[in-house]
Amino acid sequence: MSALRFTTRLSYRADSPHTEILSGKRGFRMSALDPQNRLLAIDPTQSFCVSAPAGSGKTELLTQRLLALLARVSRPEQVLAITFTRKAASEMASRVIEKLEEARHSAPIRFPHESTTRELALSLLSHAHRLDWQLDQSTLNIRTIDSFCHEITRRMPIVSGVGGVSDPRDDATELYERAVAQFLAQTGEQGAVGDALSLLLSQFDNRWVRVRELLVSLLERRGDWAPHIGQHHDPVGTEAILIDSVSSLVCHRLSETKARLGARFTELSDVLNEARLVMALAPLELTVDAAFLEDWRTMVSMLLTTAGDWRKPGGVSIRQGFEKGSEAKRRFVALLSDISGDERLCDYLNEIKHLPSLQRDRRDWQLVVTVSTLLPVLQAHLLLVFQQAGAVDHTHIALAACDALGPDDNPSPVAERFDFQIEHILVDEFQDTAHSQAELLRRLTRDWSSHNATAEMPRTLFVVGDAMQSIYGFRYADVALFMRVAATGLSGLKLIPLTLTQNFRSRPVIVKWVNDVFADLMGGDEDLNKGSVRHVTATATREAAEPAVPEGVHIDLFDENPSSVEAERIAVRIEALQGTDPEASIAILVRAKSHATEIVSALAARGIVFDGDALQSLAEQAIVQDLLSLCRWLENPAENVAALALMRSPWVGLSLNSLAILLADRAGKSFNLLEIVDADGAVALPEEERYRLYTLISTLRWANRVRDRLALPVWIEQIWLRLKGPVTALPEELPSVRLFFEALRGAEASGVGLNTDRIISDLSSISLDRSESSGSVRVLTLHKAKGLEFDYVFLPALQKQPRANSRELLRWHWHESAASRGLLIAADDQEKLAPTLYNYLNWLQKAKQQEELKRLLYVGVTRAREGVFLSGTVKTLESEGEVTAPAGALLSLLKTKIKAATRNQVGPEPASSAQSADGLINGLEAKSPLYRIAREALPEHLKSYPDRISEHTIQPEVNADRLGLDNRRERVLGIVTHRILERLAAQSPLPLEITNEITTWIRANILKANLDKSDAEWVETRCTEMITNALQCPMGRWILSSHSEAHSELEITRIEDGEVRHYVIDRTFFDEKEGVRWVVDYKTSSPQTEEDEESFKSREMMNYQAQLDTYADLLKNYRWDADAPIRTALYFPAIQALALRH
Repeated sequence: MSALRFTTRLSYRADSPHTEILSGKRGFRMSALDPQNRLLAIDPTQSFCVSAPAGSGKTELLTQRLLALLARVSRPEQVLAITFTRKAASEMASRVIEKLEEARHSAPIRFPHESTTRELALSLLSHAHRLDWQLDQSTLNIRTIDSFCHEITRRMPIVSGVGGVSDPRDDATELYERAVAQFLAQTGEQGAVGDALSLLLSQFDNRWVRVRELLVSLLERRGDWAPHIGQHHDPVGTEAILIDSVSSLVCHRLSETKARLGARFTELSDVLNEARLVMALAPLELTVDAAFLEDWRTMVSMLLTTAGDWRKPGGVSIRQGFEKGSEAKRRFVALLSDISGDERLCDYLNEIKHLPSLQRDRRDWQLVVTVSTLLPVLQAHLLLVFQQAGAVDHTHIALAACDALGPDDNPSPVAERFDFQIEHILVDEFQDTAHSQAELLRRLTRDWSSHNATAEMPRTLFVVGDAMQSIYGFRYADVALFMRVAATGLSGLKLIPLTLTQNFRSRPVIVKWVNDVFADLMGGDEDLNKGSVRHVTATATREAAEPAVPEGVHIDLFDENPSSVEAERIAVRIEALQGTDPEASIAILVRAKSHATEIVSALAARGIVFDGDALQSLAEQAIVQDLLSLCRWLENPAENVAALALMRSPWVGLSLNSLAILLADRAGKSFNLLEIVDADGAVALPEEERYRLYTLISTLRWANRVRDRLALPVWIEQIWLRLKGPVTALPEELPSVRLFFEALRGAEASGVGLNTDRIISDLSSISLDRSESSGSVRVLTLHKAKGLEFDYVFLPALQKQPRANSRELLRWHWHESAASRGLLIAADDQEKLAPTLYNYLNWLQKAKQQEELKRLLYVGVTRAREGVFLSGTVKTLESEGEVTAPAGALLSLLKTKIKAATRNQVGPEPASSAQSADGLINGLEAKSPLYRIAREALPEHLKSYPDRISEHTIQPEVNADRLGLDNRRERVLGIVTHRILERLAAQSPLPLEITNEITTWIRANILKANLDKSDAEWVETRCTEMITNALQCPMGRWILSSHSEAHSELEITRIEDGEVRHYVIDRTFFDEKEGVRWVVDYKTSSPQTEEDEESFKSREMMNYQAQLDTYADLLKNYRWDADAPIRTALYFPAIQALALRH
């Protein structure tokens, strides 16, 4: 197959093979223009800015572009691909290598668009062979933006400011706080900086805590302001620049408004001045000049109401200077009628109301000078803290990387080295770029335009993104950067704008709904200052098929009382979807984690398996919260809440009744946990409860005795082990425990010690995203869902509003116009109604957030392939009138669609009658059963005591070695082997032997166990042997192959004698040939020395026959399609043998 050839200009033929798409499994069809753009985008001689909306096949295009570029360079590192996350970088590299492997082995082409990819891969393989390249992921120059900046700073350690020691912190809040504390402590009252600090404090009524918080937030966001008013910048000069920028902004907006009015502007000016004459007022000077802004505001007040809407004809009266029946009034009303349908003009006029005035004597200008005097010194203190800690934040690395490349008139040696090394750059998700990152890219490519004017091999820049999916404004991304690059290029390098319009993901009915709704919401105009983006109409490529859900998009409204109805209805609908489409992937996407609380409860109540880890940080995990309660009490024994949490934790497990008895005489008072056991209340506790409390107290007393003899993490771990913490931990909770103790080690190493708030802060930044979902339903936030796709998507709680914005110490904004680009920055002067620059920037920030809200809804809906379910609650549904939604809520964007929504009226729950204290406690106990260590884990003399309380308890399944204290590598071997067998059972067809992918699975799972090198190698060797045996053993292959009603790692929980017991069945399936349901338990054990196989199998069966009988009993009551005899067995992959339970 011949390689694709590219010239400076690409011709397009309607009969090109690249426009012919054969039927795939979904049945794609393509239009003519989109394939032309896709083919043009992989021309390695030109630079492009590609707009790739949701579902448009961006990943394949990026892969093709990379393959095409690599086939033209002499070294792989000359092609630099930049992403924003490590996951995206890894996936991009893996995909390139995957396409090369498929080409090398002539794998079948599954879809028509892969023909182009195959040609490019073959061309690259030939090129690599000629140059003797060894292409793998390590040779590809695919980097995250942070790692690339870090590489630059390592080459210039002096410029980086930390002498080459620059460990990047994802969360550097503690460093910011230290810098601010040093700044405030060391800044005296004398001098310009001291005077500026005094003025700032007086502005905030000497509220030191508030000023400290504001300064910390400024350091976090210094990537925007540091290059302009940071170190080495003159405050007075800064003020002059800002005044020029504000004047430019005002003139730009006035000019836009005048142009929008067109020929009507002159007539409007005349008629308004006639009205002014009637009121004996001076005529309006509507010149495009910031000096006449107040006259323009007067014009706006005559055209619009105070609410910002067009004035109605009936509202035109003598109060505006229009006499009844006058010609002037007739002309003005006619003008109003003519322009009142222009919503963009209305937006312009509303903005004029908020534009800042240029009065030099206002306090906001003085504050700008004050703050710009402080910031360089504050930044210098932060650099000192970085040097002391040997750590920096990502913003410092990005700024240092720009500095390391040098200014435009004096590029550094590092810049020249990169200029020689890099020939082509690709940037993914460019709509999420921040200003400091865009500046780095500009400096990297600043000489490329002049180079391309004479060079035979042009350098290229390829950026791809989607303005409609820019939703990371809170991370300082600016969608205006993407739009500006598309319009004007970068560094003088012109980028050809291309737009992909085909949607390969969603059903046509969903694509049509998205087109209809977002064409209205987003419109066809762009506004770089407000972040308004143009809607791109998509073309559905999937052929319509009979779906499980008739309509593509559903909108359901629920009465807000009771609020749980929405969650219950979602759970019912998911249950129905899983019944009709068991293999479907389902996602519930929420705007904030708290919005999923009731939904998660409803799913659990119906036994629907879901993965909600993305909603919780490590600090929010139940087992970690128990450990944090322990830490908080150890840090402060007077902390009553921590003491109560300890007594209620699974390690102790006191009932609410017992807590009520203990605290009967202590309501609202502090108490000493170590002495409470001697109080009268403790004697009144049931005997088992009293023993549980004694165990806690004795352990804590021991902890106090050894406090100074053990390292912090060892001390806390020993307390936890003495309280039998591992016994109550679930297998999936152990990774969280390990991360918790790692955080403790980090706290001790950094000198923080036992600071629970700091530990919580560290743990809160860690999200628990599992690599594999435990079920087909995922619950996650809309921001986490970006880049993912699912069959069915639920977007609930659309009526919810975000938290209100606080007034930051500084607001800033890059003002964009055709003629200029300038930074606007202002300090909070506390004058909320005055026409200050700060208040204008505050208003502009709200406008940006409203535009981003539209894009957030777009991201959510476009995740779906088959169906979307939108829902929310409203105050009442009794009336059929228009339902209103709160401002700032996603539901407020769907005004045109709400009328067609399904309205679900549910009456309010009956009011409950008053309860006694005992009744209330018993009710709470019944609704929230107490999970605690079981009697079996207590000393022998307590096991015969009657169960005097009604709580459920946790049956201990393993000993403390679950954390890996004894026989750890054998346990890890068992866990990893079970996981790999589970994954293999899901493979179809079952592989014949160990593959590279399986080896990767094994190593990845071993890596999670944190074994030392020798143990890890032992586990990998043994596990590989067992998996190989299973794949080569007829019995093993039969167990792992596809069967009816097959399940791997089937989890079943039931209550036995008042105790919650949890079971996991390794493998079960229905053998249709024999009509038998099999239960197979995997065992990684093997015969002892000189023990024959039969003796070994008999011994193992004696050990596990009771367990197999329990499994059989569990499956008798499971919801199967039909009853069948159950046969149980043990499978030993080490010896390729099956032992039947007779």
